[in-house]
Amino acid sequence: MRKSALRRYLVLRVKLIEFLDLNAVWQSINSQQFNVPNPVGRIPSDFAAALRTVQLSWFAVLIDKSKDGMDAIKLWIELFPEHKVQIEDVWTQIESAWTTIRAFRDKAGFHADKPMAFFKARNDVLLERQSIDAAIKKFQDLLRVLLKAEAKELPDLYQAVDDFLDELEEKNQLKYTRGDFKRYLMLNPPVADTSTVL
Repeated sequence: MRKSALRRYLVLRVKLIEFLDLNAVWQSINSQQFNVPNPVGRIPSDFAAALRTVQLSWFAVLIDKSKDGMDAIKLWIELFPEHKVQIEDVWTQIESAWTTIRAFRDKAGFHADKPMAFFKARNDVLLERQSIDAAIKKFQDLLRVLLKAEAKELPDLYQAVDDFLDELEEKNQLKYTRGDFKRYLMLNPPVADTSTVL
């Protein structure tokens, strides 16, 4: 059971770091710290909106409780029981935005519905922008807390990654290097203070 949970966490962890990557790029474009060269006349806010589509859809996959979702909340509670109350509290705070985010992903984000449904989902995101932004911030704040808690609460994560990579190598399956996992901040032996990596 623990082995299965840790392996699901490896996948979630990759997606979570990618989510932080997307958010960093979105913020830099949205705040005009980074100007995207464009040969067709689109302006930086157009690029920010396009990236926002990916960011919100990614977020929906992370918290989706359906069989195709990652259900980060449930897995976090399983692996970080010391933070159960905090995790449940964050879910309570972001749950109200979930319906809009899920509809956006399904109708206009990772999928595309009929035109009226497509543009309604996009419009709903604009109307609910404050609550959605607040939900994403609360989720990211919790994510950072849990990343720092890994060293203490997931002392077997390092070994789980190492064992998984050994298994992939033995079966001659997909080739991932230990360097790949290091860049996802997952293959360093646990240390008491991880604040320098965030």
